[in-house]
Amino acid sequence: MEYKYKVMRPKRTSMKEKVMRGLLALLLVGGALLYFANPLHAQELDLTLPETDFDFRQIEEDSFLIQEAINKRLRFIDVKNEPTKRQLKTFYILNAIDMTTSYHMTRNHPNLYEANILLPGKPSAAQFLVQKLATVPVAAANLEEGQLVVVNWIIAAIIIKNIYHYETACRTGANYHHITGQNINPC
Repeated sequence: MEYKYKVMRPKRTSMKEKVMRGLLALLLVGGALLYFANPLHAQELDLTLPETDFDFRQIEEDSFLIQEAINKRLRFIDVKNEPTKRQLKTFYILNAIDMTTSYHMTRNHPNLYEANILLPGKPSAAQFLVQKLATVPVAAANLEEGQLVVVNWIIAAIIIKNIYHYETACRTGANYHHITGQNINPC
């Protein structure tokens, strides 16, 4: 069976149609410019703002309500003693340091693996980011001031422990033997 294709060519527009389309476009653009550039009713509008004093009590109430809404967006537990901004900033900075040092150490040391049960042994940067972005804001929203202080100290201790392991862990395998059979592993 033989297929025959007929070449379809677009219909040519005549010069008269092109001129009419151009004139229509000019008419529409010109009409829009005239309408929006100098509307007839602009002189009738009074655009001055009324003179009102600031209601500082209302501003403070609104600020408190906004801050309360921000604090409660990931909250599952009723927090009675809110942590300070400094403690929260320390919490986020320590988590960022933990994430970056853990990524660097697991990538650059053959015998170190991530101990976090939520991550694989040698996680990628994306896996670290997803895990931290999913857990850190939820933890920050649900911890009280005293709990956050303890968690900050624990994270700082974990960072120090990770650096200690990185510096002291053996970089060669445990069964590194000489051709004579003697174990020459320095670790």
